[in-house]
Amino acid sequence: MEFKNLPQSSPFLNFQDYYLKAEEHGEKFIEAGCISSVDNENKPHSRFVNFKYFFEDNLIFFSSYKSKKADNFSANNNICVNFWWPSIETQVRIEGTISKCEEKFSDEHFFGRDAGKNIAAMVSNQSEEIESYELLKEKYEVIRQKVDSGEIEEKRPDNWGGYQIKVDYFEFWEANEARLNYRECYKKESAAWKKFFLQS
Repeated sequence: MEFKNLPQSSPFLNFQDYYLKAEEHGEKFIEAGCISSVDNENKPHSRFVNFKYFFEDNLIFFSSYKSKKADNFSANNNICVNFWWPSIETQVRIEGTISKCEEKFSDEHFFGRDAGKNIAAMVSNQSEEIESYELLKEKYEVIRQKVDSGEIEEKRPDNWGGYQIKVDYFEFWEANEARLNYRECYKKESAAWKKFFLQS
């Protein structure tokens, strides 16, 4: 994850410090956060995504705008993210509201990625049913060959781009002996952050 123009206030700096500590301890899936949303029937859904940036006060990942989670975000833009870094026995819970990134930001990220990942974004109708995984691989290979030959352009699909989560809540949880766990929280109230602790 890349940190850009991060606010110089405690919750954001704490997150960066925990992240860098987990990175130093060799955390394998450090970018992976479990994002939870609610659909238009108030049913909850969770999935892991790779977060690529913490830009100002926005946590950012990239995905299809036509996926089932995209439908959830349209129905209810309040979401929660959970990071679990076992190498340092730390969990970070984040809450906020989600929206699409500016197209320019999505374009810049897209063209900075490996071509194979971009072709996958061009090929896949994310979350839609398909007869087999083999068929998806065949679709991928056809498009890859056309991109390699110059028959079609490697271009960001209109239905793929960034999502930004404007954060208004943090909870930093650390495992401790006798399950007397440490829980330090920050909640955004107007322009200020309220710090408090929760019992384990």
